[in-house]
Amino acid sequence: MRLFIFGFFCLILTSVNSLSFNINDFKIEKKIYNSLLKNIVLDEMKDDYQIIEQDDLLLNVDDFIDMPEGGTSWQIFGETGMIEYSYKDKKGYDWLGFRPEFKEKAKNLNEKEILIQGYMFPLEQGEKQKSFLLSPFPLSCPYHPHVSSNLTIEVHAKDPILFTYDAVNIKGKLELVEEDNLYNIFFRLKNSKIVN
Repeated sequence: MRLFIFGFFCLILTSVNSLSFNINDFKIEKKIYNSLLKNIVLDEMKDDYQIIEQDDLLLNVDDFIDMPEGGTSWQIFGETGMIEYSYKDKKGYDWLGFRPEFKEKAKNLNEKEILIQGYMFPLEQGEKQKSFLLSPFPLSCPYHPHVSSNLTIEVHAKDPILFTYDAVNIKGKLELVEEDNLYNIFFRLKNSKIVN
């Protein structure tokens, strides 16, 4: 309904503009048009989607994960700060990225073997994955993992692991990644294997 009203308003503006055209009036009306469009789109988004804060997200991890004994909590990863920065690539294009601000608990796990449970996000074609992403929530989109960098672990398996939609227990050596301009990865699990 809002979009219909918005379209009707635009039609009226167009009719008024066709009677007498002044570039200054057009600039003002364009501002009004853009402002209305922005407000209508934002109102629609607020009605359709709720923004979920990461702390609330982490409170619900237990609904998806049944961490095995001795497993590392996703909370430790989620506490990692995300510092936004901008940079230019070799071709001169501007990009935005995130760098990690690791807390002490995460720093204490660096270069240590950990056990964690999560869901696979495949990075390779085929049923078996030697390299994939792991997150605390099930795959919701085949094209993009919808979790932030501090809730994503890049896994490099010792031997290829059969892809599954179920949660998997993975053991490997954790590496904290200080800077990754290309993918904004904060954590890597090296020489990893699946455990039951």
